[in-house]
Amino acid sequence: MRKNNTANNFWRVLLAFIVSVFVFGNFAEAQAKHPKKKMTTKKVTLAKDKIEYAPDADLLKEMQAQITVVESKKDWKQFNRQRPIINKSGNRSAYIAQFAIEPGGEAMIDVIVVYEKSRDKFYEIRGFDFPRPFDELKWTSDDALEFEQWINPRNGGRYTVNLKSGKIVSAGYVRSN
Repeated sequence: MRKNNTANNFWRVLLAFIVSVFVFGNFAEAQAKHPKKKMTTKKVTLAKDKIEYAPDADLLKEMQAQITVVESKKDWKQFNRQRPIINKSGNRSAYIAQFAIEPGGEAMIDVIVVYEKSRDKFYEIRGFDFPRPFDELKWTSDDALEFEQWINPRNGGRYTVNLKSGKIVSAGYVRSN
C-alpha cells in the first residue's frame, strides 16, 4: 500500500511540474512579447466624466463682486508652473503657477496666470477667498477661460472668466461622484 501512494505522489508531482512549466513558461513568453500597457487617456477621461455641474445664479452674483483680472507685476517665468494652455488664436496662454506663501516656506498657493503674447504682459485672476487648488483650465473661446476650484475631493466650483472684459461670466457647483 505504501508503494502505491509513493507512485501516485510521483505521478502527481510530475504532472504538476509539466503543467507549471507549460503554463508559466508560456506566461513569461507572453509577457515578454506583450508587456502590460499603461492606462490610456480614454480611461482617464471616463473617470472624469462622472463630474456633475450645476450653474448657480447666486454664486455668479457673489463671485462677480469678488473676482477680478489684474495686470501682474511679477515675472511668472521664474515660478513653478504647469504646462500652458494656449487659446485657438495663440495670442494668450494660461497656466496654474505656484509660489510660497511666506519666503522660504513650504506652504504653496495656486494662482491662475494668463500671458498675453501681443502685449507681453502677465495677468492674474484674483478674488478667491480661500487658497484651494485650481484644476481643469481650458479655453471655451479666445477670450473666455474656464477652470475649477475644489473645496474638498468631492465638491468645488467651476468658473468662466472673460479676459477681454475682465469679469466672470459663469459660475456653478461641481460634484464628483
